[in-house]
Amino acid sequence: MKIILGASLSKKNYKFLFKFLDSLKNLIFLREFNVDLIFVIEEKNFFFKHVILKKFNNKKFKILLIKKGGIPFSRNEFLKYIRIKKPKFSGFFDDDCLIPRNWLKNMHTFINYNRCHLASGPQLHKTKNKFYDNLFKLIEPQKKHKENIEWAATNNVFFKTNILLNNGYIFDEKLKNVGGSDQLFFKKLKKNFGLVFKWNVNSPVYENIQAERENLRWFINRNLRYGYSGSYIDKSIYGNYLGTVINIFKFLFLVFSSFIIIFFFIDRKFLFKSFFYLCRASGRFVGLTNYKPKKYI
Repeated sequence: MKIILGASLSKKNYKFLFKFLDSLKNLIFLREFNVDLIFVIEEKNFFFKHVILKKFNNKKFKILLIKKGGIPFSRNEFLKYIRIKKPKFSGFFDDDCLIPRNWLKNMHTFINYNRCHLASGPQLHKTKNKFYDNLFKLIEPQKKHKENIEWAATNNVFFKTNILLNNGYIFDEKLKNVGGSDQLFFKKLKKNFGLVFKWNVNSPVYENIQAERENLRWFINRNLRYGYSGSYIDKSIYGNYLGTVINIFKFLFLVFSSFIIIFFFIDRKFLFKSFFYLCRASGRFVGLTNYKPKKYI
């Protein structure tokens, strides 16, 4: 059974690269699967190649080079590859994650048993400070096992490749400066082809946290980006007019929810949740304008 797993390697996560590659080695040598790893690298980061060659002294991997930086460009290069090779299953990882040894077995069993087209799972965080760990829990998906989901993040997703073979869908490269291209991509697939996506609690990945992310300002920016990309996604899926109407209602809902939390809950955790709602509302408000970020926000 052919399985191809892809990861984009970025310079900013270089310090995590060795541990990431070590965790992937556990997936290659599972006897019941024929697994290939695809690494997408910017041409200017050619030194990654030597690290990969040192870790994988067999032919179970391939390196794809791209000229433009940004997650959507890397993901689209991977899509081109798997559409040509047509493996039975494919998956995405992020290069700042650690992949448990039983991840692949769990994902494969889960998809077959639950008869779904795609499975995603939690991204758990390795923070040094419990305060920031709690903030991550406020912004990351909290789903029940086997719950239906609308989209998946490319940090932890496994799917039947045939969901891509009858369409030319790609990750929206206009979102390279704000994020959310994975959310838009999978939402469109699910909506337009009636696919079943589910949440698999038993296949988490573990994210190594960059030092700058243990900072309140980073969480503010993350929520602003969630709001902005959410506005763009709604207009992309539902059209400019209906998408704008939906965006206005979501903006009002976030503002209203924020004030409800402030007035009825005193606990600090809920106050932070309220604040993040306001940040997302601000991002959606900006999304109603013609503002287009020229650099990553």
